[in-house]
Amino acid sequence: MGTMGIPARYGGSETCVEEISNRLAGKGHEVIVYCGYKGSKPQSKSYKGVQLVHVPCLNNKFLDFSFRAFVSSLDVMHRDVDIAHFYGSDTWPYALLLRIMPLKTVVSLDGLTWDRTSYPIWVRKALRLTAGFALYFSHRATVDSKFIQGWYCDSFNKLPTYVPYGANIDATDPDLTTLDKRGLRNKKYILFVGRLVNEKGVHHLVEAFRRIKTDFKLVIIGGDPYGKEYESLLRRNANENTMFLGYVYGEDYENLCKGAYLYVTPSELEGTSPALLTAMALGKCVLVSDIPENLETIGDAGFSFRNGDVEDLARKLRFLLENPSEVAKIERKAMERVQNYYDWNRVSDQLEKIYFTLLCE
Repeated sequence: MGTMGIPARYGGSETCVEEISNRLAGKGHEVIVYCGYKGSKPQSKSYKGVQLVHVPCLNNKFLDFSFRAFVSSLDVMHRDVDIAHFYGSDTWPYALLLRIMPLKTVVSLDGLTWDRTSYPIWVRKALRLTAGFALYFSHRATVDSKFIQGWYCDSFNKLPTYVPYGANIDATDPDLTTLDKRGLRNKKYILFVGRLVNEKGVHHLVEAFRRIKTDFKLVIIGGDPYGKEYESLLRRNANENTMFLGYVYGEDYENLCKGAYLYVTPSELEGTSPALLTAMALGKCVLVSDIPENLETIGDAGFSFRNGDVEDLARKLRFLLENPSEVAKIERKAMERVQNYYDWNRVSDQLEKIYFTLLCE
């Protein structure tokens, strides 16, 4: 509960829910995922063995996720379930609500969401004030970053459980027809994937790309369903070699990742980024801002630049475009790191163990 649901069409939490729920259903567990919708209610009732329950969205993004978590909680009270797993730091009130029922609650916390500059100040203050509540009002709180885990422990003297995100290794070549229909050449573009909101730092990438002379293209995949102001700003500042593809999913998305020369994450605020992990799992060299969460993810299998420093980002872009041998070294390391630390099967097994442990308490 608390995400836009599956199939994943929004962000990292949805990707995680899809990967985990499919695996749990494959093991014989009965799994329900609550999905948000706008417009007419979808007719689909299941996806890859997972039961779907559809909940209407609000247009206000600061109320929407909380509203759907509340409606989902009311619905789940009437179902025979054992575990209610919420995603989002602001879902702790509903975990507390469901503790009156004979079921266990888990809350997966976001990163330091109150630092998101795209949020109004009242939202940021409310999130910061209540940051530690999920640690005490749910049966178990999880985080996807060891840095974030340490922050919660230092701040509230209570350790959430570290459960990383994952990615699926795929070393096959891209289907070039996906690239051709978008006017792209294999290994001749730089890629960003993610929500187009201020804290993702895409404006730094757009500006840095303007400062370098290259025949490479910059490809930006993603958007923001709640507003277009930031995307409009990016489009105004981008040069003629920058392409905005909007939302891309499935095989087309994977092929566009595989065909990229370099993947860039310029985020100012992040947890463990599933899009970054996916790029690494597909054998991409990655360049990330040096915030602790990104550095934790890449280890020694990527490059970094100073967060918010456009000139340093431009300098690193030039270096990587001019040194394909360095890029090739990191491509191999990236896949190895994902295989060793970010495997979805191990993540699924870890969550399953947490669920069983809670039921035995």
